[in-house]
Amino acid sequence: MNSKIDLSNALPGSRRGFLKGAAVVGLTIGFQWSGARRALAAALPDAGFAPNAFLRIAPDDSVTVIAKHVEMGQGAYTGIATIVAEELDADWSKVRVDTAPADAQRYANLAFGTRPGPGGSSARATAW
Repeated sequence: MNSKIDLSNALPGSRRGFLKGAAVVGLTIGFQWSGARRALAAALPDAGFAPNAFLRIAPDDSVTVIAKHVEMGQGAYTGIATIVAEELDADWSKVRVDTAPADAQRYANLAFGTRPGPGGSSARATAW
C-alpha cells in the first residue's frame, strides 16, 4: 500500500501554456471592465465640481454655497455668497445658498463648536 502517485501526466499542457492562458483570461477581463467603466461614466450625469464641503459648481456654471451658519437676519447667507461670487467671478443670478447638513464634525462653528448660533458676528469671519 505504499504506492507513489505520478502527477506529471495528470494535467495536460505545460506551465508555459498555463501562463499564456492565464494572461489571455486576465486581459479579457480587464478590457471588459474598462469598457463597462466607460459606459457607466457616460450614463451617469455630470455632478459638477466640488472642491470642498462648502462649494459646488455645476456644469451650467451655477454655484452653490453650503452655509454652516444660521441665518437670523444678520446676512450670513448673503455675505458668504457675495464673497464666493466675487472671488469666482460668478454670475450672481446663478449663485444660491443651501444650509449645511447636520454633520457636526464637518460643519462645526469655529467660534461656538457644535452649537449653531448667529452670535458674535462670526459667520463671515469663521467661514472665509
